[in-house]
Amino acid sequence: MPDGYPAIERVAEHIGSSVRTLQRRLSEAGVTHTALVEHARRDMALRKLKTTRLPIGQVAKELGFRDPSSFSRAFQRWTGMSPRTYRRMLRQTALGAEQKQLNNRSADRS
Repeated sequence: MPDGYPAIERVAEHIGSSVRTLQRRLSEAGVTHTALVEHARRDMALRKLKTTRLPIGQVAKELGFRDPSSFSRAFQRWTGMSPRTYRRMLRQTALGAEQKQLNNRSADRS
């Protein structure tokens, strides 16, 4: 999505459909183009923030957001927290899991 928000016209062209047919099929499935894009962006954001060390601004750019602030507002809407807070939580969870494993190993050796 680095080219920005994927317009429904581009999506329809990509799959060889008319815009109207695509809209009708999405409607029949009970979903909208906007909802699908938001869902995809959210999933990609969560994955990129979890599995890479890319700066938040770079993640925003790769997901097609105009600027990091727009991305941060969307992420806050999706998750209830900022991208920075999410990464901090992941680090703390990982550190807690590592500490637990170390404690278990020590207890097993006793």
